[in-house]
Amino acid sequence: MTELLDGAKVAKIINDKTAQRVTKLDKPVTLAVIYDPDNEGSQLYVGMKSRKAAKLGIQTRDIPVGADETTDSVIALVESLNADDDVTGILVQSPLAKGIKERQVFSAVAPQKDADGLGATVQGMLFGDALEPYTVAATPQGVMSLLNYYHIPIKGKVALVVGRSQLFGRPMSALLNNADATVTVAHRYTEPAVLKRLLKFADIVAVGVGIPNFIKGEDLKQGATVIDVGMNVVDGKATGDVDFDSAQGIADFITPVPGGVGPMTIATLLENTVTLAELNQ
Repeated sequence: MTELLDGAKVAKIINDKTAQRVTKLDKPVTLAVIYDPDNEGSQLYVGMKSRKAAKLGIQTRDIPVGADETTDSVIALVESLNADDDVTGILVQSPLAKGIKERQVFSAVAPQKDADGLGATVQGMLFGDALEPYTVAATPQGVMSLLNYYHIPIKGKVALVVGRSQLFGRPMSALLNNADATVTVAHRYTEPAVLKRLLKFADIVAVGVGIPNFIKGEDLKQGATVIDVGMNVVDGKATGDVDFDSAQGIADFITPVPGGVGPMTIATLLENTVTLAELNQ
Protein backbone atom coordinates (compact mmCIF):
# COMPACT_ATOMS: atom_id res chain seq x y z
CA MET A 1 0.00 0.00 0.00
CA THR A 2 1.28 3.46 -0.89
CA GLU A 3 1.78 5.87 2.03
CA LEU A 4 1.46 9.61 1.53
CA LEU A 5 4.31 11.85 2.66
CA ASP A 6 2.27 14.57 4.35
CA GLY A 7 4.18 17.78 3.76
CA ALA A 8 1.50 19.91 5.39
CA LYS A 9 1.83 17.98 8.67
CA VAL A 10 5.64 18.10 8.72
CA ALA A 11 5.65 21.78 7.71
CA LYS A 12 3.46 22.59 10.72
CA ILE A 13 6.00 20.94 13.02
CA ILE A 14 8.81 22.97 11.45
CA ASN A 15 6.78 26.19 11.62
CA ASP A 16 5.98 25.68 15.30
CA LYS A 17 9.69 25.28 16.07
CA THR A 18 10.56 28.31 13.92
CA ALA A 19 8.05 30.48 15.79
CA GLN A 20 9.61 29.43 19.10
CA ARG A 21 13.08 30.29 17.82
CA VAL A 22 11.93 33.76 16.75
CA THR A 23 10.90 34.61 20.32
CA LYS A 24 14.43 33.95 21.56
CA LEU A 25 16.13 36.45 19.24
CA ASP A 26 17.27 39.90 20.33
CA LYS A 27 15.93 41.78 17.29
CA PRO A 28 13.12 41.38 14.74
CA VAL A 29 13.57 38.96 11.85
CA THR A 30 12.92 40.50 8.42
CA LEU A 31 12.83 38.70 5.08
CA ALA A 32 13.14 40.89 1.98
CA VAL A 33 11.50 39.37 -1.12
CA ILE A 34 12.30 40.61 -4.63
CA TYR A 35 9.70 39.53 -7.17
CA ASP A 36 8.12 40.25 -10.55
CA PRO A 37 4.70 41.86 -9.89
CA ASP A 38 3.50 40.91 -13.37
CA ASN A 39 3.92 37.19 -12.73
CA GLU A 40 0.70 35.80 -11.25
CA GLY A 41 2.40 32.73 -9.83
CA SER A 42 4.99 34.86 -8.06
CA GLN A 43 2.30 37.18 -6.69
CA LEU A 44 0.43 34.20 -5.27
CA TYR A 45 3.54 32.58 -3.80
CA VAL A 46 4.90 35.78 -2.28
CA GLY A 47 1.53 36.43 -0.66
CA MET A 48 1.48 32.94 0.85
CA LYS A 49 4.99 33.40 2.24
CA SER A 50 4.17 36.79 3.74
CA ARG A 51 1.03 35.50 5.47
CA LYS A 52 2.81 32.47 6.89
CA ALA A 53 5.79 34.58 7.99
CA ALA A 54 3.49 36.96 9.86
CA LYS A 55 1.99 34.03 11.78
CA LEU A 56 5.47 32.98 12.87
CA GLY A 57 6.53 36.46 13.97
CA ILE A 58 8.72 37.13 10.91
CA GLN A 59 8.44 40.47 9.14
CA THR A 60 8.53 40.63 5.34
CA ARG A 61 9.48 43.39 2.96
CA ASP A 62 8.04 42.59 -0.47
CA ILE A 63 9.79 44.54 -3.23
CA PRO A 64 8.28 44.46 -6.76
CA VAL A 65 10.80 44.53 -9.62
CA GLY A 66 9.11 45.01 -12.98
CA ALA A 67 10.09 44.68 -16.63
CA ASP A 68 11.54 48.20 -16.68
CA GLU A 69 14.38 47.10 -14.40
CA THR A 70 17.78 45.84 -15.58
CA THR A 71 20.14 43.26 -14.16
CA ASP A 72 22.39 46.05 -12.88
CA SER A 73 19.54 47.91 -11.19
CA VAL A 74 18.33 44.75 -9.45
CA ILE A 75 21.86 43.93 -8.30
CA ALA A 76 22.12 47.48 -6.92
CA LEU A 77 18.89 46.82 -4.99
CA VAL A 78 20.30 43.57 -3.62
CA GLU A 79 23.48 45.33 -2.53
CA SER A 80 21.45 47.94 -0.66
CA LEU A 81 19.61 45.13 1.15
CA ASN A 82 22.93 43.44 1.92
CA ALA A 83 24.01 46.63 3.69
CA ASP A 84 20.73 47.09 5.57
CA ASP A 85 21.16 45.85 9.14
CA ASP A 86 17.38 45.55 9.54
CA VAL A 87 17.20 42.90 6.80
CA THR A 88 17.89 39.36 8.04
CA GLY A 89 17.47 37.42 4.81
CA ILE A 90 16.93 38.07 1.11
CA LEU A 91 14.87 35.98 -1.30
CA VAL A 92 14.95 36.51 -5.06
CA GLN A 93 11.67 35.00 -6.25
CA SER A 94 12.15 33.30 -9.62
CA PRO A 95 11.24 33.99 -12.35
CA LEU A 96 12.13 37.65 -12.62
CA ALA A 97 11.14 39.72 -15.63
CA LYS A 98 12.54 38.70 -19.00
CA GLY A 99 15.97 40.17 -19.62
CA ILE A 100 17.13 40.12 -16.00
CA LYS A 101 19.95 37.64 -15.51
CA GLU A 102 18.77 35.72 -12.48
CA ARG A 103 21.97 33.87 -11.71
CA GLN A 104 23.88 37.13 -11.42
CA VAL A 105 21.19 38.46 -9.09
CA PHE A 106 21.22 35.28 -6.99
CA SER A 107 24.97 35.52 -6.54
CA ALA A 108 24.81 39.22 -5.56
CA VAL A 109 23.01 38.21 -2.35
CA ALA A 110 25.47 38.16 0.55
CA PRO A 111 25.97 34.57 1.78
CA GLN A 112 25.02 35.59 5.32
CA LYS A 113 21.64 36.80 3.99
CA ASP A 114 21.00 34.14 1.34
CA ALA A 115 17.69 32.77 2.65
CA ASP A 116 17.10 30.47 -0.34
CA GLY A 117 20.69 29.28 -0.78
CA LEU A 118 20.88 30.10 -4.50
CA GLY A 119 24.06 32.18 -4.61
CA ALA A 120 27.27 30.77 -6.04
CA THR A 121 29.04 30.90 -2.67
CA VAL A 122 26.54 28.85 -0.68
CA GLN A 123 25.88 26.47 -3.57
CA GLY A 124 29.63 25.90 -3.72
CA MET A 125 29.55 25.05 -0.03
CA LEU A 126 26.72 22.59 -0.69
CA PHE A 127 28.52 20.83 -3.53
CA GLY A 128 31.70 20.82 -1.44
CA ASP A 129 29.78 19.39 1.54
CA ALA A 130 31.24 22.13 3.73
CA LEU A 131 31.40 21.59 7.47
CA GLU A 132 30.42 25.15 8.44
CA PRO A 133 26.75 26.21 8.43
CA TYR A 134 25.16 27.39 5.18
CA THR A 135 21.69 27.66 3.70
CA VAL A 136 20.30 25.33 1.04
CA ALA A 137 17.57 26.02 -1.53
CA ALA A 138 14.28 25.63 0.31
CA THR A 139 12.59 23.07 -1.93
CA PRO A 140 15.32 20.38 -1.92
CA GLN A 141 16.10 21.02 1.74
CA GLY A 142 12.40 20.61 2.48
CA VAL A 143 12.46 17.30 0.61
CA MET A 144 15.32 16.09 2.81
CA SER A 145 13.41 17.09 5.95
CA LEU A 146 10.40 15.14 4.70
CA LEU A 147 12.49 12.03 3.99
CA ASN A 148 14.12 12.27 7.41
CA TYR A 149 10.79 12.70 9.21
CA TYR A 150 9.44 9.50 7.66
CA HIS A 151 12.74 7.67 8.34
CA ILE A 152 13.23 6.80 4.68
CA PRO A 153 16.73 5.37 4.18
CA ILE A 154 19.01 7.35 1.87
CA LYS A 155 22.49 5.98 2.51
CA GLY A 156 23.48 3.47 -0.17
CA LYS A 157 20.18 3.87 -2.05
CA VAL A 158 19.91 4.59 -5.78
CA ALA A 159 18.41 8.05 -6.32
CA LEU A 160 17.23 9.59 -9.57
CA VAL A 161 16.66 13.35 -9.79
CA VAL A 162 14.61 14.31 -12.83
CA GLY A 163 15.24 18.01 -13.37
CA ARG A 164 18.41 20.10 -13.32
CA SER A 165 17.30 23.61 -12.31
CA GLN A 166 19.34 25.76 -9.95
CA LEU A 167 16.33 25.97 -7.64
CA PHE A 168 15.70 22.23 -7.37
CA GLY A 169 17.49 19.60 -9.45
CA ARG A 170 21.10 20.57 -8.95
CA PRO A 171 20.94 21.18 -5.17
CA MET A 172 18.68 18.13 -4.75
CA SER A 173 21.31 15.90 -6.35
CA ALA A 174 24.02 17.38 -4.13
CA LEU A 175 22.01 16.85 -0.94
CA LEU A 176 21.31 13.23 -1.81
CA ASN A 177 24.95 12.69 -2.76
CA ASN A 178 26.09 14.23 0.54
CA ALA A 179 23.71 11.80 2.29
CA ASP A 180 25.54 8.88 0.62
CA ALA A 181 22.99 8.00 -2.04
CA THR A 182 24.13 6.94 -5.52
CA VAL A 183 22.69 9.78 -7.60
CA THR A 184 21.86 10.16 -11.29
CA VAL A 185 20.46 13.37 -12.80
CA ALA A 186 18.07 13.23 -15.76
CA HIS A 187 15.79 15.89 -17.27
CA ARG A 188 13.06 16.52 -19.81
CA TYR A 189 15.50 16.01 -22.69
CA THR A 190 16.75 12.63 -21.51
CA GLU A 191 15.85 10.00 -24.12
CA PRO A 192 12.58 8.35 -22.99
CA ALA A 193 14.01 4.84 -23.24
CA VAL A 194 17.01 5.86 -21.12
CA LEU A 195 14.79 7.53 -18.53
CA LYS A 196 12.63 4.42 -18.25
CA ARG A 197 15.71 2.27 -17.60
CA LEU A 198 16.95 4.67 -14.93
CA LEU A 199 13.57 4.75 -13.21
CA LYS A 200 13.48 0.98 -12.88
CA PHE A 201 16.68 1.07 -10.79
CA ALA A 202 15.80 4.07 -8.60
CA ASP A 203 14.85 3.59 -4.96
CA ILE A 204 14.22 7.33 -4.61
CA VAL A 205 12.80 9.42 -7.46
CA ALA A 206 12.61 13.23 -7.14
CA VAL A 207 10.88 14.92 -10.07
CA GLY A 208 10.62 18.60 -10.95
CA VAL A 209 10.29 19.32 -14.67
CA GLY A 210 6.98 21.15 -14.87
CA ILE A 211 5.27 18.66 -17.19
CA PRO A 212 1.98 17.15 -15.96
CA ASN A 213 2.07 13.37 -15.47
CA PHE A 214 5.53 13.19 -17.03
CA ILE A 215 6.28 9.93 -15.20
CA LYS A 216 3.82 7.03 -15.08
CA GLY A 217 3.46 4.44 -12.35
CA GLU A 218 4.46 1.65 -14.73
CA ASP A 219 7.86 3.32 -15.13
CA LEU A 220 8.67 3.14 -11.41
CA LYS A 221 10.54 0.49 -9.48
CA GLN A 222 8.26 -1.45 -7.14
CA GLY A 223 8.63 0.01 -3.65
CA ALA A 224 10.16 3.31 -4.75
CA THR A 225 9.87 6.55 -2.83
CA VAL A 226 8.53 9.28 -5.11
CA ILE A 227 8.96 13.00 -4.49
CA ASP A 228 6.83 15.08 -6.86
CA VAL A 229 7.89 18.73 -6.98
CA GLY A 230 5.69 19.55 -9.98
CA MET A 231 2.80 21.98 -9.64
CA ASN A 232 0.73 22.16 -12.80
CA VAL A 233 -2.91 22.96 -13.45
CA VAL A 234 -4.85 20.58 -15.68
CA ASP A 235 -8.59 21.15 -16.18
CA GLY A 236 -8.58 23.45 -13.17
CA LYS A 237 -6.98 20.86 -10.90
CA ALA A 238 -3.50 20.87 -9.36
CA THR A 239 -1.45 18.10 -10.93
CA GLY A 240 2.09 16.93 -10.32
CA ASP A 241 4.81 15.70 -12.67
CA VAL A 242 4.04 12.10 -11.64
CA ASP A 243 0.80 10.36 -12.58
CA PHE A 244 -0.41 10.00 -9.00
CA ASP A 245 -3.19 7.48 -9.66
CA SER A 246 -1.02 5.04 -11.61
CA ALA A 247 1.74 5.26 -8.97
CA GLN A 248 -0.62 3.94 -6.29
CA GLY A 249 0.31 0.40 -5.27
CA ILE A 250 3.73 0.66 -6.94
CA ALA A 251 5.43 3.37 -4.90
CA ASP A 252 5.80 2.70 -1.18
CA PHE A 253 5.83 6.44 -0.46
CA ILE A 254 4.71 9.42 -2.53
CA THR A 255 4.12 13.14 -2.01
CA PRO A 256 0.65 14.38 -2.94
CA VAL A 257 0.08 17.46 -5.09
CA PRO A 258 -0.94 19.73 -3.46
CA GLY A 259 0.01 19.17 0.19
CA GLY A 260 3.39 17.53 -0.31
CA VAL A 261 6.49 19.53 -1.19
CA GLY A 262 4.79 22.95 -1.42
CA PRO A 263 4.21 23.52 2.31
CA MET A 264 7.72 22.21 3.03
CA THR A 265 9.25 24.81 0.73
CA ILE A 266 7.69 27.75 2.56
CA ALA A 267 8.40 26.25 5.99
CA THR A 268 12.05 25.66 5.07
CA LEU A 269 12.52 29.16 3.64
CA LEU A 270 11.31 30.70 6.89
CA GLU A 271 13.37 28.21 8.90
CA ASN A 272 16.43 29.28 6.86
CA THR A 273 15.68 32.93 7.58
CA VAL A 274 15.65 32.36 11.33
CA THR A 275 18.83 30.30 11.07
CA LEU A 276 20.52 33.29 9.39
CA ALA A 277 19.29 35.53 12.21
CA GLU A 278 20.78 33.17 14.81
CA LEU A 279 24.11 32.92 12.98
CA ASN A 280 24.40 36.67 12.58
CA GLN A 281 23.17 37.58 16.06
